[in-house]
Amino acid sequence: MTLIRKFMEDVEKNDFFIIGAQIRKDNVVVDEWTRFSAKPRFETYSVAKTYVGVAAGIALEEGLITMDECVANSFPEANFDVTNENALSITVRDLLTMTSGLSETMIWRDGYERKHEQDWVRYFYTRGKFDNKPGTTFLYNNVNPYILGCLIEKKSGQNIREYLRYRLFEPIGINNVEWTSCPKGHTIAANALQINIDEMGQFGQLLANGGEYNGKRIVSEKYVREMMTPFGLDTGEFIPSDPPVGAGYGYQMWIDSVNDAAYMWGIFGQYCVVLPKKNAVVSVISLEKTDGGSNGAYETSPLRKVIWDDLVSQI
Repeated sequence: MTLIRKFMEDVEKNDFFIIGAQIRKDNVVVDEWTRFSAKPRFETYSVAKTYVGVAAGIALEEGLITMDECVANSFPEANFDVTNENALSITVRDLLTMTSGLSETMIWRDGYERKHEQDWVRYFYTRGKFDNKPGTTFLYNNVNPYILGCLIEKKSGQNIREYLRYRLFEPIGINNVEWTSCPKGHTIAANALQINIDEMGQFGQLLANGGEYNGKRIVSEKYVREMMTPFGLDTGEFIPSDPPVGAGYGYQMWIDSVNDAAYMWGIFGQYCVVLPKKNAVVSVISLEKTDGGSNGAYETSPLRKVIWDDLVSQI
């Protein structure tokens, strides 16, 4: 029995709604199951965060940004009326590691404000509660990757979709990218990226390969290693502890130190698990309401447990 077949048996037992599951090993798809033969794209929610994490690595190499620059300095047109030194000292590194000093997750938890607020960058700086010094506390949120995406757009003069088109997407086989923008035209870099199961696996393979795809260097190996290394701060309630024990956070990726893996995780069952030492990738796209979000828990997920038990730990 193949790993995917065993996985799908357990999926059926638990009545999970899976769109597709795929295993890649040594740059080749070795096992998969898909609900639709055409493999349509679906919203993958917070999986998008890792794409902007890679975008930051590319921008660093190109000299557009630096790890320790103060991000607020790049947005003078927002006319900030901010005196909080914590807010004004947030760096690229802080955004990458979800340590901007926020003490609440802010926007995208309130549908009314998301609908009516036009300038999300200004909102971040003027309405955010920055009770902590940047770099000292972890708070998983959607605002940090959004601001990071805005910074890259500002420095490059392109939206994230276009910036990554020839640098990332097309070289790994992702064409005509669908990624939603905010009212100001900035890419919603925290989520809203639509991809299919093949495209998810191809992106995971890039990271498993240390930043190379089909022999082409996309992002530096050193940066990819840093992405998949926990930065050491307590991730608190957002550690997905069942499984895996020993989780943490890197640059826009969750870390599973038990299985030597790093993974992207979007609500409702979107997973791309990268296992560099095995040169393997496990990808799952779902519409599973029990996995994360307002209808489920961050700490436990029946679907995640099946993915880890049947696939991740067995490769």
